Amino acid sequence: MHKTVRKVLRAVADYDPDYFDMYADAAEAMFARLYVERILRHASAAGIRQPATLLEAGCQAGRLVVPFARAGFRVTGIDTSGFALRRAREHAKAAGVDAAFIQGDLLAVLRRQPAPQFDVVVCAEVVYLSPQHRQMLEALAAAVRPGGLLCVSHRPKMYYLLEALRQYDVTSATDVLRRGEGPFRDSAYYNWQTPDELRALYRSLGLRCLAVHPIDRLAWLAQVDVKRLSEPQRAQWVQWELELPDDTAGDCARYLLIVAERPAESHA
Repeated sequence: MHKTVRKVLRAVADYDPDYFDMYADAAEAMFARLYVERILRHASAAGIRQPATLLEAGCQAGRLVVPFARAGFRVTGIDTSGFALRRAREHAKAAGVDAAFIQGDLLAVLRRQPAPQFDVVVCAEVVYLSPQHRQMLEALAAAVRPGGLLCVSHRPKMYYLLEALRQYDVTSATDVLRRGEGPFRDSAYYNWQTPDELRALYRSLGLRCLAVHPIDRLAWLAQVDVKRLSEPQRAQWVQWELELPDDTAGDCARYLLIVAERPAESHA
């Protein structure tokens, strides 16, 4: 569908047949459980108690906003898309939870926020798309209170390497090995890192890296369509994923979730 037609339908009818609502998608809802469970465990270990404040940067239709609000956080979601935020508000209302939403460019909104403000800052499946990923991470880190957590997902280098090899695309595989960002196959831009590169990156931001958690090893490596699983099967799948040690095929995953702490003594 043409972009202009989509914009008109969104504005006039609040409808877009091509919009991918991650909250309503069974597979994405399953992967959301991996993020939420990991982050809740770290928040508890860090002594972060409810009602704590949580920011989700790039919240889309509320896939993570709603479960974090259910867990007792006072959640603020940011997204560039007004259409996505309307969906997020609808999902939050249907779930019986409260959340605040801000529309705007992620970097611009973050730089306007009083800093540091949040106990937990989450940014899932966004940073790897931005050529300004360093500036974005700096702005996200600045929003975290001393003693708080920054939780961000990144694409691992192995993801793009294996995706290229699955297509017998040796040229793209070689490009992935030689650089850490740029075009990949038919895309305009991505960036990717190894776990060690991510740890070094977060140290350079003045943060203490607590964990590098794989997000979805089993379904991605096995090429399983999780939408074909029943709800009990998806719940079991999540449990298996959580029970696997992080270093078991750790960087062979769809994403790597970095959980980093802003030191309590930091005032930067």
